[in-house]
Amino acid sequence: MPAPERFTVAVIGGGIGGLTLALGLLELPNISVHIYEKAKAFGEVGLGVNIAPNSQQALAKISPKTEEAFAAEATHNLWPSHANSFTTNVCGMQGVDDGKVITRQVNATGARSVHRAKFLGQLVKRFPSERAHFNKCLMTIDQPDVRSTDKLTLHFKDGSTASADAVVGADGIHSHVRNAVLSREEHVGPHYTGCVCFRSIVPMPEAVRVLGKEYAENCHLLCGEKAAIFSYPVEHGESLNIIMMDFDHPHWDAPTWIVPSDKNELKRILKGWNKTAEGLVELMDTNVDKWAMHDLPHLPYYHKGRVVLMGDAAHATTPFQGQGAGQAIEDSLTLKTLLAACETKHDIRAAFRAFDLARRARTQSVVTTSRRSGAITGMMLEGIGSDIGKMKEELDMCYQWMWNRDLDDQNREALLLMKEAEGYHA
Repeated sequence: MPAPERFTVAVIGGGIGGLTLALGLLELPNISVHIYEKAKAFGEVGLGVNIAPNSQQALAKISPKTEEAFAAEATHNLWPSHANSFTTNVCGMQGVDDGKVITRQVNATGARSVHRAKFLGQLVKRFPSERAHFNKCLMTIDQPDVRSTDKLTLHFKDGSTASADAVVGADGIHSHVRNAVLSREEHVGPHYTGCVCFRSIVPMPEAVRVLGKEYAENCHLLCGEKAAIFSYPVEHGESLNIIMMDFDHPHWDAPTWIVPSDKNELKRILKGWNKTAEGLVELMDTNVDKWAMHDLPHLPYYHKGRVVLMGDAAHATTPFQGQGAGQAIEDSLTLKTLLAACETKHDIRAAFRAFDLARRARTQSVVTTSRRSGAITGMMLEGIGSDIGKMKEELDMCYQWMWNRDLDDQNREALLLMKEAEGYHA
């Protein structure tokens, strides 16, 4: 049997999704992979990120390098009694339910969190520097006829070009690659969700002093009317990541998605909340930024010819189920599996078609259920409101279907779809 044909893959965007895919593709000797990043260096926006069991499994399956990078930065709950807890939902409102545990989300591995920038740094250390290209803001992609195997040409803002046999858009919610996949009539852009977030990382000793050891050293989600506060240990337990979410912020008129705020706004939002909420606000930075939360309406498809979208470029979601980075990591595993099955350049189109069919329904369901999870957490869902019994019933159903997906089975299905897609012209 002849060796697979050699081909090149251009990954546009050097975030968690793009780097995990690129590290996986490094293992395939017939594929030359390069990353094109618009910034002057690799970097991540944000502080902590929770990596759920499905994403942990994907990191282990993509490559030893991705597994090692995660293991180097992963932080779990610090108490053995919380070892299998992903998060503990607690009522944060004053009154009869003050401090009551609504539910505890339990799984085999519990919570595993990383500091975004440090995890990205671990991935970067394992990727060859000569294959990373910076200050490369993609403008357009010239793609020949879909039946052709001629090179695709990438045009960058600085006037330079590059060529590749396949292009993967991992360039985030503002994706330029998306313009090469969707027609002008099909254009989809970011959607403001009516939610804003405030984030801080604080030293763990200070968090323990204010909140007590059990609350500070383990993952908790404080729930209340139209808001919630998520907190979990990061940096191997040296710090506590705090994210306060306001679900009742219907308009966003600022020209940027991040604007300055302060604790007075937090106190106004959390008026009538309990002492734990007051302590969390006390811990947060005096001058804290306010982040507008956006997601992406459902795209009709994720690929065109030999150009494909992944991660936030395809299915940006809100953070209310801890699946934004996680679904990008799952994308990386499926794309690596499909590209590894390509024996010739002709197979790339079928591989991307199979990726679309295998991943679109699941990732778009995550976008939808994440919105619903936020509404439940903020006691805003009609028919449930602040009834903590009903909240428990709903929240207990929100996670298991995501966590328990058999990723090997998902890859087998994708490979079958690739076989069926041979000869597909789109």
